[in-house]
Amino acid sequence: MKKQLHTALITVAILTFCFNVFAATEIRLDHANTNINDKKSLQRGVKLFMNYCLGCHSIQFMRYNRIGKDLFLNDVIVAYEKAKVAVLNNQPLEHSDLVALSRAFDNKITNLNQAKRFFAKISEEEIEENLIKTTDKEVRENLIFADEKIGSLITSAMSVSDANQWFGNPPPDLSLVSRSKGVDWIYTYLRGFYKDDSRVFGVNNHVLANTSMPNILWQLKQDKPSKEFDQDIRDITNFLDYVGEPAKLVRFDLGIKVLGFLFILFIFSYLLKKEYWKDVKYGKWRAKD
Repeated sequence: MKKQLHTALITVAILTFCFNVFAATEIRLDHANTNINDKKSLQRGVKLFMNYCLGCHSIQFMRYNRIGKDLFLNDVIVAYEKAKVAVLNNQPLEHSDLVALSRAFDNKITNLNQAKRFFAKISEEEIEENLIKTTDKEVRENLIFADEKIGSLITSAMSVSDANQWFGNPPPDLSLVSRSKGVDWIYTYLRGFYKDDSRVFGVNNHVLANTSMPNILWQLKQDKPSKEFDQDIRDITNFLDYVGEPAKLVRFDLGIKVLGFLFILFIFSYLLKKEYWKDVKYGKWRAKD
């Protein structure tokens, strides 16, 4: 018995030592502090990704029109609703209102009377279609730099042969990197480049040693204060978090509503239970002898 206890203590000590060694050598990740409900951050993130990352990395599980619907359509709708209220209340129309109405009616609107005439002859279904078309057009103009269609999957233009020649391996697809690595890993990695003349591109990374990726964001880091640069990295990370699970935008909101419904249902169920058991307690449903 003593021998078995001694063996167990030695095993625990060895495991504890190994755990401490591995914990000491683990890279400390900075907290990304992302929030996928922050649409402005996601909008900045997708623009940065398209400008700096898409040349090498694809996000082939995502489509351009899905990004437009999730990240930009709501702003177009809000602008239209604001302009609509102004028209219905006979208020002066600002330039932004005229632009929003022109998008909704797919015709150039220049004054209040013209807007009222269009409201009388265009249905809500047509307006909805026009707003979606406007969103797709903005995505096409601002996010698509090649001959891709609005419904295309987002892939890199880099060929496999060129990628093998330049980097040794094709750059990975980033559709699920936030789920496999985590947002803290992405955020720390993008901020973790440092000068290393022994490497091909002159840089290395604290998080992923001997990385083949160049510091593509060096110009941003050089031109901006560190706080603004960190925000840019956070925006890219936030966008990749969204790409990893776009349904999260809906899932979180739906989850809160479901939990609220279950809480209310619990209250009524508890009151119903008390009502039933009141009869049981006082013998109304007690079996006769």
